[in-house]
Amino acid sequence: MAESKIEVLLRISEENLARAEKRLQAEENDSAVFHASIAVETAANALILKLGGSEARNHKAISGLAAVIRRIRPKWLEEERCAQLIRRGRELQRELVYARYPLKIADKWITPMEYYTKQKATTIVEDARFVVDAIKGYLSRKE
Repeated sequence: MAESKIEVLLRISEENLARAEKRLQAEENDSAVFHASIAVETAANALILKLGGSEARNHKAISGLAAVIRRIRPKWLEEERCAQLIRRGRELQRELVYARYPLKIADKWITPMEYYTKQKATTIVEDARFVVDAIKGYLSRKE
């Protein structure tokens, strides 16, 4: 049986989350963050599609998801889990860029490899897991 685009996006999300966890164990912190960011983006796009919206094309899928939820399921925003999903997801949106390009910190250019510590990458991967799991929970709702 053919999979829907939503199912494929979720599969991509899960695979990227697994890659993030592997990269974290290998102490490839910038790569772990990159894959965690992709996992969140693809999961968010899956829920956007489920709710009848159009996928975000600008690496701001969580912001797009928040807008769709406000329009289609505003009651969800009253739930703590949804609020956490949006808050944590928005914090992760910028990491997709930070994990790929040089960063200027206090007038010094550094690489993503220098920027991401084990602790910072671990927090990001944990937040990504929360967001993806929360999105999967909303996808399974029968509303």
